[in-house]
Amino acid sequence: MSKIRQNLDLGQAETPIDAEPLGDLTPYVVFTQLKAKGPHLYAGWLEAADDGMAMLLAKEHYGQDQECTNIWSIDRADLASSDGLYAIENPPSGETTYRVFTQKNKGDIFLEAAEISANSAAEALEKARQAKPQAAKAHCVWVAPVDRIISSEPGEVIWRFTDQTYRLARGYTRSVKEKWKQFRDEESLNEYEKEDLKEEF
Repeated sequence: MSKIRQNLDLGQAETPIDAEPLGDLTPYVVFTQLKAKGPHLYAGWLEAADDGMAMLLAKEHYGQDQECTNIWSIDRADLASSDGLYAIENPPSGETTYRVFTQKNKGDIFLEAAEISANSAAEALEKARQAKPQAAKAHCVWVAPVDRIISSEPGEVIWRFTDQTYRLARGYTRSVKEKWKQFRDEESLNEYEKEDLKEEF
């Protein structure tokens, strides 16, 4: 290693919980439910000014990535994690129902696993590890009070009714050519391809 690198003061890396926010927006984690009665899956993060804006952005962004029936967004301040990265800033008092999310292996997405009643987030994490097999073997566990999870309403439009297949991998198959043929008959399509080849070669 060069002397410059050896003498370089890198300081201490900041974890997400230590880093000061860059603006007045709040971070939210988003979960999507792909099928009715199925589990909610981790989709990603966003920043918003309030709960309403968080849900609107979640629907506009993550709701358009993949067809889904429901979306949850959770303020990071309402999230507690088994690795100590997140802690609930204003914990509820008394017995509370917590939603449990598990990450099987490091780098995997978090999945909705169960509900646990507990007197604190720490107790909810401990109970989940003891009572739920999915949580017992998980690399990391998150919990959030159920009444603080912002949810889209049943029947609410998330996935647009217009054709959105161009957003998906399946949209880029032989069906694309078939869609073109709806606008051009085969003869004009052949003529178009000939002209295109002439220009290129």
